[in-house]
Amino acid sequence: MLTEYEKFRLIDEAGKNEFYVEVNWKEKDEATNKCQIFKFTFPDGKEAFVQRKYLLDLLFYCGKPEDQQKMIPQTLETIHHYKTVLGIKATKDIKKDGMINFPVELSIPCSALRQDVIASLPKEYQKGKFSGIGNGKSMSFGG
Repeated sequence: MLTEYEKFRLIDEAGKNEFYVEVNWKEKDEATNKCQIFKFTFPDGKEAFVQRKYLLDLLFYCGKPEDQQKMIPQTLETIHHYKTVLGIKATKDIKKDGMINFPVELSIPCSALRQDVIASLPKEYQKGKFSGIGNGKSMSFGG
């Protein structure tokens, strides 16, 4: 981003008219410096002031999808994918010793896994004393 005064000369497509765009023309004015407002000066001497956000919006709307993607802030994040089958051994109501198996798929961002999931686990789980879900052991439910 430009931090000092700059003046750009632009020429229309017909090549007949030139106009100027200025940024940071009042160094001490917070509203006009840091490229917040663009000052357009036309051949007839008239001036127009346009906020940067409106120019960026206009460029975004008129841009191709590839150009729009470049204008959108993006972050790269590592994801952990977990696939397992949970097995529940019935003790009542369903056929005794019958198994209910269902697949589980999770996609968890590494940052969330470290901060939220691991921090909320009981200490025996955090320290590796529990071998985890999907280890072939069954859980019993019922009364």
